[in-house]
Amino acid sequence: MKQNLTLLFVFLLNTLLFADNPAKIHLWHAEKFNRKISDKLSVALEQDFRSESSLYYVHSDFGFKYEIGSRWAFNINFREVFESKKGVWVSEHRPHGTVSTKVSLGALAISARSRLEYRIKQDKDPVFRNRDMVTIKFGQGFTALNIVPYIADEIFYDLENKKLNRNRAYVGITIKSVPYLSPTVYLMKQSDFKEYRWNSFLILGFKFNF
Repeated sequence: MKQNLTLLFVFLLNTLLFADNPAKIHLWHAEKFNRKISDKLSVALEQDFRSESSLYYVHSDFGFKYEIGSRWAFNINFREVFESKKGVWVSEHRPHGTVSTKVSLGALAISARSRLEYRIKQDKDPVFRNRDMVTIKFGQGFTALNIVPYIADEIFYDLENKKLNRNRAYVGITIKSVPYLSPTVYLMKQSDFKEYRWNSFLILGFKFNF
């Protein structure tokens, strides 16, 4: 079983490396702060920064999570986005709601979520977008660092144009030996559908949970 999971992990990592321009890697990093309000309700604040040769994207996200039993959860959030487009920073207000679930199958921990976003863009009409993501984590932790490898895939669906226009495929690890930080490191391939073709690039990402 472990050998099959290792082969799958290596295969997906090799697949990620086939981007249009693998030499040009973007760097993303995020910090997320979580606090419990009650047994079922929690609040979170996330700050995200993205850069290539320079910083081109920043967002702040604030929201609440309500757990329903041991498997289901509902989130309601508001995200403020700032993105540099042709040297000009533009803003976007993005309220969004998410329904998520999780299940364990032997050594696998599988989670799925569906998010509906309302994108209020600067100088543009508001639009809805749906984002669905599946994540598979392997085992309870390997080596003395208690490393948990995972793979994930996220699809973006434009509800206005009624088409799939983005995909994100992940291979990463979470280091559980640092309980108050839970650092995650991942390699992600983002593919965007523009001008009748798919274009992709690679991202090296870091995330810290406090």
